[in-house]
Amino acid sequence: MDNYFFINPKAGQGKGIDKLAAKIEAVGATLGVSTKIYITKGVGDGERKARETAQSLSGLPARFYACGGDGTNNEIVNGTAGFDHIAVGCVPIGTGNDTVRNFPGDFLDIKAQLCGTTQKIDLIKYSGVINGTYQERYCINMFNIGFDCNVVELTGRLKKKPLIAGSMAYLMAVMGMFLQKKGIALKLIEDGKVLIDDEVLLCAIANGSYCGGGMYTSPQAQISDGFFDLNIIKDVPRLTFLRLFPRYKKGTHLQVPAIEEILTIKKCQSLTLEPKRDHFFLCADGEISTAKTVQFEMVSKALDFILPMTSQDA
Repeated sequence: MDNYFFINPKAGQGKGIDKLAAKIEAVGATLGVSTKIYITKGVGDGERKARETAQSLSGLPARFYACGGDGTNNEIVNGTAGFDHIAVGCVPIGTGNDTVRNFPGDFLDIKAQLCGTTQKIDLIKYSGVINGTYQERYCINMFNIGFDCNVVELTGRLKKKPLIAGSMAYLMAVMGMFLQKKGIALKLIEDGKVLIDDEVLLCAIANGSYCGGGMYTSPQAQISDGFFDLNIIKDVPRLTFLRLFPRYKKGTHLQVPAIEEILTIKKCQSLTLEPKRDHFFLCADGEISTAKTVQFEMVSKALDFILPMTSQDA
């Protein structure tokens, strides 16, 4: 069985890409397995190449590894959607790497990856007018809407300005969004019933538990239970936000007394989100797009996800 590694050369600021490629080839040779490497050429190229490669295999089984961050993983997942003979794994060399936090194992160990097993996991299918055109796509880990998505979007704009580095841009964005306390006005509908029609601080639609580079914001979510978890934080005062944010980051916020007064959690299998304004920012697996009305649907056991071999498997 062939193993294809799609490497994002810009992941992790582009450091160690040549060493990674050499390691993949060396480990493959030692194990006597086929490894093929493709260096992506820009945004969307990994998805395109993964789809073309999957089609060319004509049903033969293969493993595709996304070497990058959550965005690279998202591209390979979307490029292989509908190809049941393809298993997808992730070598996390990006910055956030939140998808792999939902699983055990050393995902940077190439030998463990090539000798690993697979697990059926869920995907969230979403559809609507995204970046100006109608699209149907898949998310593996989490959607973020509102405050935290606005922070990521503002960080991206600030990083383009001179003398503002990545960490400084993120800090400035958090401070800016905190001062504005900029959330989102939206309507959420489940099976024709309106769940929310109001201004909220943030909304997360979670298949996995982590976002923002290790923030454990949805500890109750399980990536293969057949549901996604809707998390909504109301438009709370700034002092309440400051007091609860450390607990929210660590995943201990569910133990806060009376947390249900400001946090709504609901397991869903389908959902429609309608912005109260013309459009909104949608962060899917760490990648931001603009969207209008979007439908979300749980697709149970949709992906064979590669888990690295552990000492217990050996």
